[in-house]
Amino acid sequence: MSPRKALAGLLGIVALPVSAMDLAEAWNVYQIQGPTYLASVHERQAGQEYKELGKAGLLPSINATAYWKRVDGTSEQENLLGRSVESDLDYDSRGAVVELRQPLFNKQRMAEYRQGNQRTLFSDAVFDAKTQESAVSLASRYFAVLLALETIELAKVKLKNLEEQVQSAKRRFDLGDGTVIDVDQASARRDLARAELIEAEDNLLVARRLLQELLGVVPEQMSTLRTDFPTPPLEPPSLQDWLNDAKANNPAIIARRHSVDIADQEVKRASAGHWPTLDFVAAYNDTESDSVSTQDQHNKYGSVGVELRMPIFAGGATNAQVRQASANRELANDQLNSSREEVLSGTTREFRGVQSGEQRIRALEQAVISSERAQDSARKGFRAGTSTNLDILNAEEQAFIARRDLLEAKLRYLLSRLRLAASVGSLGGDDIQRANDYLGPSISMQQ
Repeated sequence: MSPRKALAGLLGIVALPVSAMDLAEAWNVYQIQGPTYLASVHERQAGQEYKELGKAGLLPSINATAYWKRVDGTSEQENLLGRSVESDLDYDSRGAVVELRQPLFNKQRMAEYRQGNQRTLFSDAVFDAKTQESAVSLASRYFAVLLALETIELAKVKLKNLEEQVQSAKRRFDLGDGTVIDVDQASARRDLARAELIEAEDNLLVARRLLQELLGVVPEQMSTLRTDFPTPPLEPPSLQDWLNDAKANNPAIIARRHSVDIADQEVKRASAGHWPTLDFVAAYNDTESDSVSTQDQHNKYGSVGVELRMPIFAGGATNAQVRQASANRELANDQLNSSREEVLSGTTREFRGVQSGEQRIRALEQAVISSERAQDSARKGFRAGTSTNLDILNAEEQAFIARRDLLEAKLRYLLSRLRLAASVGSLGGDDIQRANDYLGPSISMQQ
């Protein structure tokens, strides 16, 4: 089997509906067939050629020219008596020229060569930045689907409990133990729960489509969070260490640095318009009846020498190009400073997000336990006559909010760790796998 057919078969297998998918599998699928990722791969492949294009300007160039012309007309010449004599012209003119040209001194070509190297490095840095952004984006959309799925599950449980509460209130009212207010309050909370369920289902539809946009497939099942959720400390623990690492290794900052270098070489390339150029030129000519004066002559000759070109005046274009390139270099410097500050702000935000996320998760875990106890206490108190129907409804709402907030806090914590790794340019498959280790149980996409 040819490699092309084997690859096509692999892509065909991957493109089929996936029965179960976790984050690591989603990342693998994305790298194989995700259109956004493949676009960045091809963009990088195109960027690799800048280096070769820059080098080509310093290497010899060989050009060949061949021509054939039919000459038909008249020629007037004076004879020995000073009289004009007219003769007919009717002949073929043909020839071929092969020329080799090697730059010996050309400051523009040297600047273009250095620019080509910088453009290739720039494309590498952009690819690294887009790859890490893609990993974060994929995780964000994967977690958005999980949040929507789990919210639907919680909303269904909440709706079921409120339906039971409505039926219980109606029975007590029919028996004369309850009031119409209890029935109305329970019915209102139930109707709001139905609206929340509808909204959660809409969110799932949108989240699934956004995930499909990246992967090209919709899994039938997805891995959701495990019950245990460890939050190991950051390494290194100091924010300043993360900021220093971000300044040195963030791919977006590295790309901006290369942009400054490219702009600096553009200033030198534009300034080189004031400098002369010197080329070594070797040519071979084979012509027949090249002109009127060489009619019926067949000439073959070679030439070797150097060619000097000295720019004298270009209408002010060279000076304008230098000023324009200088302004663009300042722009590149400003963009570098802006990107650096943006990255440092993001690093600080995600560093704090991981630290506070751990504290928030622990607090919400305790809030879930407390809210579940409050539910039981409200029901027992109602049966004992010390709690009202509204107390039960409030406890139900509080438990739902605590569970949903805990799930959201866990997913936000994982995203913060991934974004923090991306901010220092270290996000890779190992970070994806560490986030994937938090996943385990499967949950159906068909809700």
